[in-house]
Amino acid sequence: MTPQTWVEEATEEELIEHILNRYHDTHRDQLPEMIRLAQRVERVHSGHPDCPTGLSAHLEAMQAELENHMAKEEQILFPMIVRGISGMARGPISVMRSEHDEHAAALARLDELTNQLQLPEGACNTWRRLYEEIGQFRQDLKDHIDTENNVLFARIDGLSA
Repeated sequence: MTPQTWVEEATEEELIEHILNRYHDTHRDQLPEMIRLAQRVERVHSGHPDCPTGLSAHLEAMQAELENHMAKEEQILFPMIVRGISGMARGPISVMRSEHDEHAAALARLDELTNQLQLPEGACNTWRRLYEEIGQFRQDLKDHIDTENNVLFARIDGLSA
């Protein structure tokens, strides 16, 4: 069974558990390290024309927004879905979808700040690691949003199986 097939065939409870373990826990691990690396790159390379100035502040803002978003899912939306109160979950889902659009805009800003993750010639190991971490985070967040919007929320909205 492919991962996509598993996601499509999982129960809502299994899907929520997957989202919590694979995405929520992962983002909580990723962001502090990316912020630390970004602060270091900005401090050491502030005079470099390609320095991603403002990146650490943007990552901190993303962390706060994501933490707020994930807390709403964990404390309100996911328990409603697990308890089978899907009709009442449609309101919170519309809020989550709107916030997902905001996360996508934050990812676009991340691309701007990092020049689409293009490293300057001779970038140090910290800068390289930072962009590698951001690349993984970007993909994880996109997959996270896709799984919620197009699988879990679509089921609740009656848009899929």
